[in-house]
Amino acid sequence: MVKEFQHRNVLVKGVSIGGIESSYILPHFKVAFDFGRCPDDLIDVPTIFLTHGHLDHSAGIAYYFSQRSLKNLPEGKVYVPAAIKKPIRKILKLWHKIEQFEYKIQVEGINHHQKVEIRKNVFIKALPAFHRIPAQGYVLLEKKRKLKKEYIALSGRKIEKLKKQGEDIFEEREIPLFCYSGDTDIRFLENNKEAQQAKVLLLECTYIDDKRPPERAHKWGHIHLYDILDRLDLFQNEKIVLIHFSKRYKANYINKILSEKLPAKYSSRFISWPQL
Repeated sequence: MVKEFQHRNVLVKGVSIGGIESSYILPHFKVAFDFGRCPDDLIDVPTIFLTHGHLDHSAGIAYYFSQRSLKNLPEGKVYVPAAIKKPIRKILKLWHKIEQFEYKIQVEGINHHQKVEIRKNVFIKALPAFHRIPAQGYVLLEKKRKLKKEYIALSGRKIEKLKKQGEDIFEEREIPLFCYSGDTDIRFLENNKEAQQAKVLLLECTYIDDKRPPERAHKWGHIHLYDILDRLDLFQNEKIVLIHFSKRYKANYINKILSEKLPAKYSSRFISWPQL
């Protein structure tokens, strides 16, 4: 079931069931992350970034290209971890043989820390993730000109005077608006400042109780709720949306555990995807 979440100018539409299907669309930016089983809305998105090759995230890739061809849409552009570019292209060519029809594809490899401009002054950057196979998360960055810190306290009149004198009082900054972890262990949060600072963070949280302890989560390259609770001081985000819960958990149980475990001062910033 496709759900929606919006905070400020970031609207996210998607599907999130751990081990079953993960796909998230940012309609305002005409970009998406992961394919899941290719929800209908995904077919019209021209640019998609894949976090890793596990089928609950990648199964819909051939269907995506095939359906765009059927609808006479331009071939979509798909960015994948560089290590799996060749296998992905090989799979798609096999589907050409199976369907006896060759649809246009664009599959590009992207390395950690590499950026792709999706429109003027808006970029997607790949961030290192820590999973059982090659994986990466992504952050959406908006480039803006901002007043340098040393001039912030000045009055508007003084700033105008400095501008007229030709003083260089502005600098370009990259503002992280949205970040998506994909599948990873907690090192994704620890090692990526942009994940900590993004206005909206979609962070995986596969396990949430003692029946599946943190050690089990780490073994399979996932995050446990206890990992998050131990690092609450790292979250500078305005909203943190927890995703990718194991299908063994019902929505009511997830919300009950979160309400019990999260300190009150953090609870308004954390949201679970099932409660949307």
